[in-house]
Amino acid sequence: MMFETALREGIDRAQEGLRRAHREGLPYEEAAHAARLLDLQDRARHAGIDTTGWVDPELMTAARALAGDD
Repeated sequence: MMFETALREGIDRAQEGLRRAHREGLPYEEAAHAARLLDLQDRARHAGIDTTGWVDPELMTAARALAGDD
């Protein structure tokens, strides 16, 4: 349960960082937060944790586009 809580907090921080970097026009930071969000989503998937409702679908689309995974 601690892992899931830490994962949720990390995802929340990555999403907020991605939003802020986009809003402030900081492409390097935007890409870094996008990569972090995708990494955390991958970790959740491998751990069998359902993150439905945790992640803004528009942010996931943006993160994948920034990573070239679109």
